[in-house]
Amino acid sequence: MSILLVVQAGHGTPGVEHQLIPFAGSTVFDIALNRLTGFAQGPLIVAISDLPADEIFADHARANGAAIVRGPGEDMLARFVEVIADYPAEHLVRVQPRSPFIDHALVSHVVDVHLNSGADYTSNSLLRTHPVGLDVEVIRSDALLDAAEQASNATERAGVTTFVHRRPAQYKLQAAAAAGDYEDHRWMVDDLDAAERLQGLFDMAGADFSKPWEHFLAYDRPPRPSQKVTLRVARQNVLDALPELTDSIGYPPDPFPSGEPARRSWGVWYEEELIGAVAVSVQNGWGTLAGHFIPNLDDALADAVLDALDERLAADDQVMALTIDGSRIREYHS
Repeated sequence: MSILLVVQAGHGTPGVEHQLIPFAGSTVFDIALNRLTGFAQGPLIVAISDLPADEIFADHARANGAAIVRGPGEDMLARFVEVIADYPAEHLVRVQPRSPFIDHALVSHVVDVHLNSGADYTSNSLLRTHPVGLDVEVIRSDALLDAAEQASNATERAGVTTFVHRRPAQYKLQAAAAAGDYEDHRWMVDDLDAAERLQGLFDMAGADFSKPWEHFLAYDRPPRPSQKVTLRVARQNVLDALPELTDSIGYPPDPFPSGEPARRSWGVWYEEELIGAVAVSVQNGWGTLAGHFIPNLDDALADAVLDALDERLAADDQVMALTIDGSRIREYHS
């Protein structure tokens, strides 16, 4: 089974201006490459643009012993086609160097879930339980090449995997979950303040980059969410509470989904109380919302639930627009 671990960096990558921020005597980019080099299932490749400005990333990649593939500056999907052309393989892992705590063991976990499920696409981000910044996607190469032939709009080409995970009727999607809910841990370097905070976490945890990502959890104290209504990926505790949630919106699936990236579901919490469960079923980029709630949910809470859902769906590009009973209520992406 041939697998490529591809680090998307340089021009066109979200947060490119932060990848070379100094961190622990090196840079976020170098540390991420170093922590990924232990991946034993295939070669590590850095995919950058063919623009002169990305030569600095090529220099850093060479210094870390990584192979380099250069492709179009704006068309990310075409850039990954170049990777497959140069390094033919059955599956491709996509990560971005946005956190110094990404590691090869996490990548291997997501790859194992992908291979064992027989999925076309697997991620740990559509249903987020890992810390922000530790995003890993695995895609079958033939699915990616299929997307490259068919994807026409800019969002689907920039997102690389977007065409595939918007179309679960055509491609089998799989989610890779963490043992607990760690999404409040924000480990992405998106500015200097974030780098400083994570440097403090790194130092407090013993300044040892041989440790796996889970090691750093015990030293991190993420702030409590500022909003009172929050969503958490639906697990068994939410499913067990469904009989008490007697009011419905839309047509909730039966059985209620859990852990399905094509029918994403979350428990809805008001402070410490479970007040509902929502599911968004996706087809061709359109999401259909349905759910169960406590009786007589007031309008202010209902609006807060939609606001919390907006944050989830706007954070990625799987859902272009959201509907309830066929009526469009939200738009997110093209």
